[in-house]
Amino acid sequence: MAAKFDLIVVGGGTAGLEAAKTAAENGLKVALLERKTHPANIQRSCAQMFLMNMDSFYNEWMYFSKEQKKWIFPVNNFTVNYNGGYRNFYACHFISPNAADRIEIGDYELNASESGRPAVVFDKGILLDGLYEEGRLAGVQYFLERNVTHCSTVPGGVQVKTAEGDVLTGTFCIAADGINSRLAKITGLNKERLFINTRKSISHYVTGVEFERSEAIFLGISWDRAKLGPVPFCLLPSVYRDDEYWLFVTGDEQFEFLARRSNFKKWFPRLEITHTRANVVNNWSPAREPFKDNVVFVGDSCWFSEAENSGALLSGHKAAMAVCEALHRGMPGREGIAGYLAWWQQNWTETHDYRDFLCYPLFNRMFTEDEYNYLHHIVTQKLPWTVNPFKLYSRLMAGLKPHLAQIQQERPRLARKIAMFRPELVLQLVKPAARMGFPNR
Repeated sequence: MAAKFDLIVVGGGTAGLEAAKTAAENGLKVALLERKTHPANIQRSCAQMFLMNMDSFYNEWMYFSKEQKKWIFPVNNFTVNYNGGYRNFYACHFISPNAADRIEIGDYELNASESGRPAVVFDKGILLDGLYEEGRLAGVQYFLERNVTHCSTVPGGVQVKTAEGDVLTGTFCIAADGINSRLAKITGLNKERLFINTRKSISHYVTGVEFERSEAIFLGISWDRAKLGPVPFCLLPSVYRDDEYWLFVTGDEQFEFLARRSNFKKWFPRLEITHTRANVVNNWSPAREPFKDNVVFVGDSCWFSEAENSGALLSGHKAAMAVCEALHRGMPGREGIAGYLAWWQQNWTETHDYRDFLCYPLFNRMFTEDEYNYLHHIVTQKLPWTVNPFKLYSRLMAGLKPHLAQIQQERPRLARKIAMFRPELVLQLVKPAARMGFPNR
């Protein structure tokens, strides 16, 4: 006989644990299924950033209270406990292949001062472990080391089956199984979405890093003239050690070139790898709406990518509260969670165009080495502070705009390239660059 619940949550990441905990704390009988031995075991590449203190992200203005040890979501009126360490970073710098010129987003010195507004990297394992424990105390029933194989509608709700033999029924199911969502495939949600690409990448935690103004996120391009061509990378501080950094590249060859032979090798005088993670990601366009047959989708399971930890917490919390309201009002269907669907449309698809995020990785493939050095050199003004992945490209374009006349005069061919590269054309360009890498935060 199937075990019966008010809510079944599939996926024990940031969104799923927040959803399960929130629903249980508000009186629902909740089950959570997770394929790992414990949700806090971090296995895939993740920069572990908490986006805050810069601009509205998903129309929220989240921040971190060091005194209360909480992530604060003031617009949506909830908090998330966090008892782990953190490390500030103060700007986002785009670095040219010469390893010298840069486009600066955010005022590093101001944000590093007492009056500044830094962002943080944090220990995601500690966040997940805390959410797991709070859920356990609230009554969440966990099914670990489970692989979901089946999800279908049944009278009164949803039935979920696992390869390990579990059969669970719930009035609602929340799909929080991430960017490679199994439930998005099983339920047919992906049939209405555009498949964009598959990307593979590795990330190394490294020590022996030395360069000035190092407490920032660096989105750089090194250049192998002999073989690899442009080698994009991302480097930012690690939360685990004060002398450690997270370095994201697309593969082993790219890592070796960047660290040993490129112009950036001076940044890595005594390089040592402390540990390595990797990921394989399938990117789809966002779903038309995050709902299918009483399955409510949250985070990257129905989004394009880069919901980020803050977006995952937001959507997990909002979906759980919507389910609580629907059951309390006796509306166990789509109409009961209509508020969540409207919130998602307004704050995700209508606020952020996923194609804007695709622009910057493609920007890494558009120009020659000399052109990149030129562009990074002429933008000398500091640009407004953000790490919002859906605003980085527009920040770059805003930085270039005052210099377009100069570019047209000095580099007319380069000016034509810039003019043709627009977000509405990005999907025509992304397929040839499908093997590029860009960071998961």
